[in-house]
Amino acid sequence: MMQKSPTTTNEQHITQDYFAALDIGSNSFHFVLARKIGEHLQILHSEKYRVKLAQGLDKDNNLSAEAIYRGVKTLDNIASSAAHIHRENFRIVATHSLRKAKNIETFLQQAAKVFPYDIEIISGHEEARLIYQGVVHHCENFGQQLIIDIGGGSTECIIGNQQEIMTLASLNIGCVSYTQSYFADGLISEEAFKKAIRAAKHEIDSVIKRFKNASWQSAIGTSGTFKNIYKVLNNEGKLPQPFTLKQLYTLKKQLLEYRHYHELNIDGLKEDRQELICAGVAIAIALMECLEINALDYCQYALREGVLYEQLENLTLTHINNNTRQRSVNNLAMRFNVDQTQVSIIQNVLKIWLTQVENKWVLSSPVYTELLMFAAQLHELGIDINPSGYQKHGQYILTHSDLAGFNQEQQQALAWLVGNQRKKITPLTQYQWYLLNPESLKQICSLLRLAILLSQQRQDDTISPVASVNVSSQSLTLQIDQHWLLNRPIVDTELFYEQAAIATLGIDLKTSIDDSTAADF
Repeated sequence: MMQKSPTTTNEQHITQDYFAALDIGSNSFHFVLARKIGEHLQILHSEKYRVKLAQGLDKDNNLSAEAIYRGVKTLDNIASSAAHIHRENFRIVATHSLRKAKNIETFLQQAAKVFPYDIEIISGHEEARLIYQGVVHHCENFGQQLIIDIGGGSTECIIGNQQEIMTLASLNIGCVSYTQSYFADGLISEEAFKKAIRAAKHEIDSVIKRFKNASWQSAIGTSGTFKNIYKVLNNEGKLPQPFTLKQLYTLKKQLLEYRHYHELNIDGLKEDRQELICAGVAIAIALMECLEINALDYCQYALREGVLYEQLENLTLTHINNNTRQRSVNNLAMRFNVDQTQVSIIQNVLKIWLTQVENKWVLSSPVYTELLMFAAQLHELGIDINPSGYQKHGQYILTHSDLAGFNQEQQQALAWLVGNQRKKITPLTQYQWYLLNPESLKQICSLLRLAILLSQQRQDDTISPVASVNVSSQSLTLQIDQHWLLNRPIVDTELFYEQAAIATLGIDLKTSIDDSTAADF
């Protein structure tokens, strides 16, 4: 792992005021550097690296050794350029190709040797949300907008009105994957265009009704494919204008004058975009035809700027409810009528217990405290579905929900915590963990289970004075008031059986009875 050089006074100032984002895309890696000025970000520099990860995915979704090498080498170069940026100010998100790669662990392990920053794998819907953030905060908008991003492996479509997203989708359509499937060996033909357009329309069919019902007043394309098309179609114009479907048909006709992408000689078309232009045009035609888009404008801002903006938002908004993840959890709790009084009882207990374990359990990252509190807030998410097995229903809901602000691993961890708050515990070994420490997840799970168990009488808000915890690396001792426990025989019985359950987490649960009568219960 790369060692940082000693920090000078000037560099300390830089780490506080400078932010960076990296979008690890299927075709290119996009790096952007910005400076915080007041409550705004000034973008100072951006860089694009053609890595072509998607070209390295085989039919079984394994990344080739060559693709992994290209990606890791690029990350090594970026690490050198970003050495002066504080870790917390540099966020890296990976999209379609790493989402799909079955051997992602190999890629991440090799990357960790040269790139000392966390790489977050985000879902397609989270990618779409961040793309919208990047566009809406840098482009004037009036009324509802449709924003489309054709990437190397997926296409994101979002409808929103200013800061509010109305609907979004991530489609399995990409210019790299479609180039491999329909324009193999660089050959250009009418039949290839027909097959590519038909395949894209088949994917788009699933969202047509939803998107048309939402409606929009203007449409904007972003990222490399649309930038390429936009520049070609506006090559002769002094003032760039949105392009129409008719212009796309004309561009398609131009492309069909050539048999191979190496032969392309079209004004405004860069050499490094020749290989992907046919697939990009085919996908754009399918989108404009299916969604009946009259004209499509272009915005240069996209996912990476959305990541930057969210970093600034989470930094400047101090109230917890303004955190993107917290807002997602609040909305979910409200939608499923979670009992907030019960949540408060459990969270208050956990806050006290966290102070009692902080010196002996390694929960140094704020993400563990946040996940624990979120799990407490959502632990009864599935209770209206089935009161006896509500924890598993809650886990299912969280696994399949669109949780804005969560990367895939955080969402997986939250779902696991809710699903294992009671009864049998599913081993963490069934999941893959890169950024989160399984031992820390086991520790907060044990705290969550005990807090919920002791709070099961619901009206009882006296837990904090009668129960405390003392821990070592592999054990947890629950110190509990004898008189309080005698009045709750069900809790006493369940604590006995809980020892065996928590033992599966590798934690030895012990109960220490305090017979003092400090309070009358």
